[in-house]
Order: sequence, then C-alpha cells, then structure tokens
Amino acid sequence: MSRRRGSLLFVGALELATVGPALAQVPPLLTVPDARVAPGETPEVTDAVWKFAASLGGSKTSGNTDSTQLNVTGEAARITDDSKLNLAVRGLYAETNDTRTGANLYINTQYDRDFTRDWFGFGKLDALRDHPANIHLRTSAYTGVGYHFVRTPENTWDVSGGLGYTEDRYVRPAQVAGALRQEYGRVEAVISESSSHKLTDNTSIRQKFGVFPNLKNSGEYRLVFDAGLSVAINSTLSLTTGWTYRYDSDPGTGINKVDTVWVTGIGVKWD
Repeated sequence: MSRRRGSLLFVGALELATVGPALAQVPPLLTVPDARVAPGETPEVTDAVWKFAASLGGSKTSGNTDSTQLNVTGEAARITDDSKLNLAVRGLYAETNDTRTGANLYINTQYDRDFTRDWFGFGKLDALRDHPANIHLRTSAYTGVGYHFVRTPENTWDVSGGLGYTEDRYVRPAQVAGALRQEYGRVEAVISESSSHKLTDNTSIRQKFGVFPNLKNSGEYRLVFDAGLSVAINSTLSLTTGWTYRYDSDPGTGINKVDTVWVTGIGVKWD
C-alpha cells in the first residue's frame, strides 16, 4: 500500500480546498437561522434569544505530499422579534510540505433592525487578517438599508445596499490603484442579497452574495459569495459543508484575484 493511501484523517471531518497563493476566509457556519417574525405578526418567543454554534474540520496527509489543514468557526446570534445581532469568528490554517499555504482570521459582526414590515436597516463591521494574500489587516464598516422580499419560517430572502469604508494594511508594499502602497483606504458601496431555506426537518441551506464597488478608484470592485448546507444529526450535532468565492479586481501585483475554498466539518449548536 502506498504512503499516500496511508494518509490519516483527523478532527472527524474532511476538508477539500481549491488553493491559490492565499485561501479565502472560511465560509459561514450556516447553522444559526434568522428567526425574526414580520412586524405585526404573532412571535413564537417574547424574549431575546441567544443562539450559539461552533464547527471544527481538518485533514492530515502524509506520503508523497505532507499536508495539514484545519478550520474553526464560531457564531453567536441574539434574536428578537424585530432585530438580529450576529457575531462570527472564522479561522483557517493550511500547510503543504512544510510551506504555509493558508493562514487567516476573519471576525464579523452585523446588526439588523426592522423599522417597517418589509424594510430594515443594518450596520456591519469586518476585520480580516490573511498574510498569504498580503493582507496584514483589512477593516471595513458599512451601513445601509434592506428589504425583506420573502420571510417565512421555511424561507427568507433579503436584498440590501449601502455605503462603507475599507482600509487595507499590507504585509509587504503592494502596487495597488496605480501606486506602491503600504496601506490603502477607500469608500465602497455594498449591494448584497442573502437567503436561507429549510429543505426538510433536518436539512437547511444558506447563501449570500455581495458586490463592493470601489468609489475611490472607478472600475475596481470586490465580489464575495458564501453558500453552505447543514444536515442535523440530532438537536445538537450537525454535518456542515460550505463553499466560498472571493474576487478582488486589484489585489496587488503578484496576488491572485480569485480565492476559493470548500470545507466540510462537524458542527455543534446550543441556546
């Protein structure tokens, strides 16, 4: 039997990833649904509810290729009848033949507040550290409004738009926006849509797509798409899988414009 066939799977989950010079951040955990009700409707609960979830996945191979991959995700959401506060932390590390191919940390918080039956406002803060992508620290802040096109216990679909500011600090000086820079800040617009769907009693999917046009340097933009599937094993454990696509039209000289990652793992959730 070859040494490759002797590879060892660990942490209870297999991770498959498409790897460029840098990996995108880990996809969302996709196990904390939006339980808000439309204003004026009878709520299922009367008090704010905190929900928590965490997921762990990874793989280890040895033989012709020695590699280690690990992803960790944590998510918390405080849900009321007309608002939702979501906090998420995602980390990924990958190493192949003693060379680091991925190492990043992503922190996100977003607050949504309904002010009519169909309209809501949002505020969003992001922080990303991804050295293989030459990003020492990216911080973003956005605010805007959105519309609930669909909101039922089984299906939701929201569309939103707004403005924000993003600043990148680079590991190495990067040729960005026509100049060699150590950091680069710009005003960005944000246009996004997101949906969640309960397919069966134990199977749900969620997806989110966002476009971030650079308002400082016309013609440049970022795209972000996250999608995932969660299958409940019982009331606490679930199998999770997700796919993330990131595109940056001007990431700097020598850095790929596209990062993708596909992961699966074991998730746990509790109230």
